Amino acid sequence: MFHIITGVLGYNALKNIKSRLKMQEKLSIKKVYRNAYRYVASHLFAFAFLTIFYFLGSLLPMIFGSSSFWGVSLAYNYLFFYFAAGCYYKQRILWDREVFTAAGLRFLLAIVLFVLSIFVSSLAINVGIHIIGRLFPVHGPAAVSAVLESLPWLLAKRIFIFFLFIAFFIVPSFAFVSEITGKKRSLVAAYSKTKGDLPRIAAVVAGTFLLLWLSMLALSFVNVFLASLVRAAILVFISILYFKMYDFFYCFPQTRRDSRTAKDETEKALPRRDASGRFAAADTNGMKEKKADTTDDKAETDNLSEGEDNAG
Repeated sequence: MFHIITGVLGYNALKNIKSRLKMQEKLSIKKVYRNAYRYVASHLFAFAFLTIFYFLGSLLPMIFGSSSFWGVSLAYNYLFFYFAAGCYYKQRILWDREVFTAAGLRFLLAIVLFVLSIFVSSLAINVGIHIIGRLFPVHGPAAVSAVLESLPWLLAKRIFIFFLFIAFFIVPSFAFVSEITGKKRSLVAAYSKTKGDLPRIAAVVAGTFLLLWLSMLALSFVNVFLASLVRAAILVFISILYFKMYDFFYCFPQTRRDSRTAKDETEKALPRRDASGRFAAADTNGMKEKKADTTDDKAETDNLSEGEDNAG
C-alpha cells in the first residue's frame, strides 16, 4: 500500500511539473510552417481537392454579380473552412445541422467582435480629436489634420487594425474549430490558451499575408483563372497553418510521427462521431470530463512529452 501511494504521489508530481513546463512553452513560428508544409506534402490529394473546392467557390461572385460579392464570399468562406476543418480533423460533420449551426454562430461572433473592435477604436479616436479641437481651438484642428494625413499615422493605423484582427478574430475563431473537434468551445478558453503568444500568432499571420501579397503581385500579369487557382492553393495552405496553430494550443499531435506514436491519446483528445454525425456516448462522457481540467491537463502533458521527443 505504501508503494502504491508513493507511486501515485510521484506520478502526480511529475504531471504537475510537465504541465508547468507546457505552460511555459511558446508557439514556434518555424515549426508551424514546417509542420504545415509536411502535412501538405503527405496529403497531396486532400490539398488538391480543397484547392479546387475553394477555386470553384471563388467564381461564385462572378456568377451572382458584384452586388452580392461580400455576402456570397462570406458564406462560401465559412462553408470552406467548416469543410476543411472537418477533413483535417477527420470528423463526419458535413450533414450535422447542430454542429454546423453552432460553429457558424461562433464564426459570426468572431467577425462581430472584430468589426465591433474597429468601431469602438474609431469612436475613441474621434472623441479624442473632438476633445483636442475643444481644448486647442486655434492650432488643434490643423495639427490633428496634419497627423492624420501623415505616412507614420497611416502605417500605425494599419498595424493597429492588424493586431485587432489577431486579438478579436483569429483567437476567437479557435472556438469555431473547437465546435468541430469537441474541445473546449468558450472564448475564455481560447484567450487563456493563447495567453502570451499573441505576438507569435501575429508573426505567423503576417507571414501568410506577405505570402499572399507576393503571389498576387507575381501573378498579376497572368490569366485571371490561373491567378485564382494559385490564390486558392495558397489560401488552403494558410488554413492548414491556422489548424497547426490550433493543434499547438489545444494539444493535438502536430506531426505524422506524433500521430502514430500518440494514436490512443489522439482518439481520447478528439471525440469521434457515429454514423449519424453525433458524438458517441463514450465520447460525450469524455467531453463532459474535459470540462474539469483533469483530462485536458493529461492531454497537454502527453503532448509535451511527444514535443520533447520530436525536438530531440
